[in-house]
Amino acid sequence: MPVYRYAPVKCPCKLCGEGFDHRHEASEPALSACPTCGQTVNRVTVQAVNTPKLLAPLSIAKAKQAGFTVFKRISDTELERQ
Repeated sequence: MPVYRYAPVKCPCKLCGEGFDHRHEASEPALSACPTCGQTVNRVTVQAVNTPKLLAPLSIAKAKQAGFTVFKRISDTELERQ
């Protein structure tokens, strides 16, 4: 179930502060009132988290430059240093 962020219309509330998180099914309607204090609330959109992306896959040469030992599989049980 996703977690949604809600903020009271008259901020800050003495009971729920700047807002609260509430978990419910995506098919359920959004909350219209705070379950703690009963004040009207609005659902707040949360910014997506950005994850870093690799620009290019690591090559064997770059791995060696970074100090890693690179091995090549010869058979199921044997490895050879490159």
